[in-house]
Amino acid sequence: MMYTVGINSDGFGSQYQAFMSGIAYCEYKKYTYIHTPIKILDPKRDGNVEEMNHFIGIPETPLSEEYNNKNIITELYSKLVHESLNPSIYYTDKVVKKIRDFYYSTEKPEINKVDIAIHIRRGDVSSQTFVDHFTSNEYYKKIIEFMKTKYPNYTITIFSEGDINDFMDLKDENVFFKLNTCIKETFHSLVKAKVLIMAKSSFSYTAAILNENEIYYQDFWHKALNHWNLLTNI
Repeated sequence: MMYTVGINSDGFGSQYQAFMSGIAYCEYKKYTYIHTPIKILDPKRDGNVEEMNHFIGIPETPLSEEYNNKNIITELYSKLVHESLNPSIYYTDKVVKKIRDFYYSTEKPEINKVDIAIHIRRGDVSSQTFVDHFTSNEYYKKIIEFMKTKYPNYTITIFSEGDINDFMDLKDENVFFKLNTCIKETFHSLVKAKVLIMAKSSFSYTAAILNENEIYYQDFWHKALNHWNLLTNI
């Protein structure tokens, strides 16, 4: 059986997570994954379509003439994987290695060393819109205090969108800001960080899957992998 993730117009992180879910689903079901690349992105937020397809490194699957499109199951994402309460069932070591190998098969931007990366979702969310996607600065301040205690020799870099005035209450010694930077630089910084603090976001969820270090997760609709740390007690 062949399976593909169909075309949608979501942001980069959401589309990338859909691809990851398709790869994981096919490994679980013993299906053949057929890759349909990104076709639509908002160039202001998500970059160039061709560049981002190259960035994630998943090869497009050439179909032999013997295949008929009617034999390919097409979904926007794997519901089984996306809605799982235990996604580690699907994101096995084998699957994650495959996704990482794809990712590292193409060149990545040069980035500065990042000790602790905190992804704060802004731009498309606020305290008035998409409230279930939003996490307040007040909560992030608690996270920063926790990180300073747990990792006293690490610097903290906040990756987000907006103006520095939106984050003045988070300014502190050894806290730095990367706002509105290149999407590839931001994403790769999250992937390579020694410690990654996720947002309620597919963007940082996919980066967390690729990241081989310490992950801190705040609960939202896509559940944590088994080895991630939960931010429930902060």
